[in-house]
Amino acid sequence: MTVRAFIALLLITVVAVGIGDHIATRFSAPGLERTFAVLVITAAIVAPFAWLLEKVGWIRGRLELGRRRQRTDDGSQA
Repeated sequence: MTVRAFIALLLITVVAVGIGDHIATRFSAPGLERTFAVLVITAAIVAPFAWLLEKVGWIRGRLELGRRRQRTDDGSQA
């Protein structure tokens, strides 16, 4: 991930949480219900933006949960 992608995702996430909070305050009860509503709204905004950044080339790589990275011959991680 490039620095530009990190900053863009950070700003989009902050804005998305603000939008999610504004919308969830009107339609959900305080507590866990509102927290979950903000989570869903934020994910709905941030996920397509992250997909777009991947297509542009600012984010690359694979997510492999539970697997360790293998080292190459020169000692760097692949």
